[in-house]
Amino acid sequence: MKNENRCPVCGYEMEAPPKDYRICPSCGTEFGVHDVNATIADLREAWMKTGPRWWSRTDPMPTGWNPIAQMEGAGIVVKRPVAREPLAVSTSTGSRTRTAEGAKEGWAVAASPWVSGGKSPSVVCD
Repeated sequence: MKNENRCPVCGYEMEAPPKDYRICPSCGTEFGVHDVNATIADLREAWMKTGPRWWSRTDPMPTGWNPIAQMEGAGIVVKRPVAREPLAVSTSTGSRTRTAEGAKEGWAVAASPWVSGGKSPSVVCD
């Protein structure tokens, strides 16, 4: 069952529904402003790129707050980053170790049940 006060971006349980210019203290999304020209997936990606960090300076961060557990508890699928393994390269001048070209670090979040019937594309966040 969907909770009407849950932020669709980060899954935080807000005091009132996420609409009418209310701001989520967890991710900082202002509903009716930020979500007008950006998708929920875009807003989530931007928040994830912050760490993700607690946004509000006036609402205290809940004790033991865990943004990943918060999202997972709201039904937002979070794929943890894959550890990058170094490649060992032998050369005539010695050995070097480097990471694979094009390998990305970051979080991936899948569709939220509140976005287009849960069919938003997966987002990779650096």
